[in-house]
Amino acid sequence: MKSQFVTNYTKQKFLAKIKESLQSCDGFYFSVSFIKKAGLILLLNDIKEALNRGAVGKIITSTYQNFTDILSLEEFLGLMNKYSNFDCHLNYSCFGENGFHTKGYLFKYANSYELVVGSSNITRYALLNNIEWNLAVTTNDLEDHYRDALAEFEFLWSKTYQLNRDLINKYSIQLDFAIEKWDMDYIRTYDTRIVPNSMQKKALKEIRRFRDMGVKKALVVAATGSGKTYLAAFDALNFDAKRVLFVVHRDTILKEAMKTFAAVFRERVTYGLFMAHFKEFDRDFIFTTNTTMSRNLHMFAQDEFDYIIFDEVHHAVAETYKKIIDYFKPQFMLGLTATPERMDNESVFDLFDKNLPYELRLREALENDLVVPFRYFGINDSLLDYSEENPSALIKQIADDLHCEFIKENIEKHRPSGKLKAIGFCRSIEHARIMTEKMNLLGYHTTFLSGRSDTGERLKAFSDLQADDRMLEIIFTVDLLNEGVDIPAINMALFLRPTESSTIFIQQLGRGLRKYESKEYLV
Repeated sequence: MKSQFVTNYTKQKFLAKIKESLQSCDGFYFSVSFIKKAGLILLLNDIKEALNRGAVGKIITSTYQNFTDILSLEEFLGLMNKYSNFDCHLNYSCFGENGFHTKGYLFKYANSYELVVGSSNITRYALLNNIEWNLAVTTNDLEDHYRDALAEFEFLWSKTYQLNRDLINKYSIQLDFAIEKWDMDYIRTYDTRIVPNSMQKKALKEIRRFRDMGVKKALVVAATGSGKTYLAAFDALNFDAKRVLFVVHRDTILKEAMKTFAAVFRERVTYGLFMAHFKEFDRDFIFTTNTTMSRNLHMFAQDEFDYIIFDEVHHAVAETYKKIIDYFKPQFMLGLTATPERMDNESVFDLFDKNLPYELRLREALENDLVVPFRYFGINDSLLDYSEENPSALIKQIADDLHCEFIKENIEKHRPSGKLKAIGFCRSIEHARIMTEKMNLLGYHTTFLSGRSDTGERLKAFSDLQADDRMLEIIFTVDLLNEGVDIPAINMALFLRPTESSTIFIQQLGRGLRKYESKEYLV
């Protein structure tokens, strides 16, 4: 008889011990009360390899305390459908009020038997971090302890239900209505200085709860500046994503998004841009635009990515987005937006099967100190005739010398302390160009950007505007900076175009709401 004490900190760790046993056994029999997909994924390849070589596999798990997740049960059901030598049973209140709390692993080899028993469930924490105690006992003969454990396993097997689709659906409904689940796996320990904010913690828990119910796609609505991209990175980390696709509509957003994911995942994975003339398609995490990816779907398998994020997803009703959504078959898909409502009444919610685990609007973001406050001044402008229906005539009025003097007067009246770092939202490219010229003549250092500006030109302007030692004070633009662009130092937003779209207004306002050192508020 050989015995071995194993923990997460012994020379041979518990996870390594179970993997080693799976790699050489003729049969494995697990009775484990709590199983999470994030933990199961650490053993899944070894389980499949054992089944492929003909080993017999049986697993009993439980719905006790609503802990085991739907994704794990889906994996087991998939294994049952694929392998005739694998079966899974579920304790669904089979023992009345008696809790199901087993953590036992039995292995049968050609000439020996092994029992591993202790405190470790199949969760990520239990397999990697927790203080757990387990004892592994191996014998050449069928000793009493193994015989008794196997008999107990067979007894539990006879009293529990064979896993099937109806059971999973029933448990999913139970999870949906559960008040609380005894689970801290919704948020991982981060070995980085960056940690989730209060909004992200709540959202992560709710996204995880939806995934526990078997949901494979979800939409999160969160105010601009509250940290949607970091939320996606943290959730991908919780999910233990191996290959991630991040899709957005403008290439200027991609590098910032990639930096965010790298800050969370660090050196664990590789990162790459997939753009029209620069394609790093062999990286673990790929960042791309909807236009580029929709034209290059043939380069990827449908199950290439296990986790896909669509940022600024209110654009996803466009055909390019729909092609991507219809083509890929990820394990989970997350949509992010601050403004899901559209003027054309196209439904963003329908793209995600109306799964909305979390919603944080601007008011709540302000109340929770996630964005900077703003001071909004609606200026009575008697110099303009807003009833003018001709756009060119209205632009001419706005860009008139007298009106530009009026704009300057109000900029100076409400100007924040320090360097002016403003964005001026205009009606057209011509309007932006004229405003740049006129405000330059009035003493401001300005430039204008449009969709025709190349990426290098845009990034230089963003950098110059934020730098205190650079001269640039105002960027005039049309729709280029409405969303997704990260220029947190902005301290003034000039709304120089009439709009009836609340979506456009909130997106434009959101450009200046991100927190920044020494920035007290946005004007």
